[in-house]
Amino acid sequence: MASPAPLPPASSPLPPLVLRSRHPSHPAPVTDAELDRVWSTLSDDGLAPVVFHDGGVQSAADLRGLLAPQRAWCYLVQAAETPLALCWLDGFTGRAARIHFCVLRAGLPRAQEIGRMVVRFLLTAPAAPASGHPAPYRLDTLVGLTPAPYRHALDFVARLGFRRAAVIPGGAVLARPAGRRVCNAVLTLCTRPDLPDLPDIPDIPDIPSPR
Repeated sequence: MASPAPLPPASSPLPPLVLRSRHPSHPAPVTDAELDRVWSTLSDDGLAPVVFHDGGVQSAADLRGLLAPQRAWCYLVQAAETPLALCWLDGFTGRAARIHFCVLRAGLPRAQEIGRMVVRFLLTAPAAPASGHPAPYRLDTLVGLTPAPYRHALDFVARLGFRRAAVIPGGAVLARPAGRRVCNAVLTLCTRPDLPDLPDIPDIPDIPSPR
């Protein structure tokens, strides 16, 4: 009688995702040096002109300025100290903000896991409680504005719970070596009721209240 084939070795668990803020109140805020390394990675991977498609960010110094704590809420997603994704919010109005998201090549195998974690975190973080009233959420709506030709990005955010709200004619600029061109932009929105029906996400280390 033939002996049973040996079982394949169990795969090692993936390292936990860590979400860190650039705000000085974070226990270990994202540093300028770390942003410089992220810029180098974006450039080496050919992603910088895709992410900063309007040509407004051309260097590490530009990136640091864009993500200064007084201008944006900036988050770096890591696993085992390896940067996997960069996210930032700006354009705040009321409890809505525009979201920008970039998954680095090292994070692509976990892109959906990363995206869902970040979106759920941003939409479920509580605000400081008002006296005698329950604490509202810090954000009710995340707003995306994506160039219409970026179909891969639109498909990705749809899987995170974003829904198309409008097409803005001439709403985006694509800066390319051959010149700049204007294209349509797709406006997408995500609110708490839009979040996919997922099991509760376990506590992620080093997540402060967003600033």
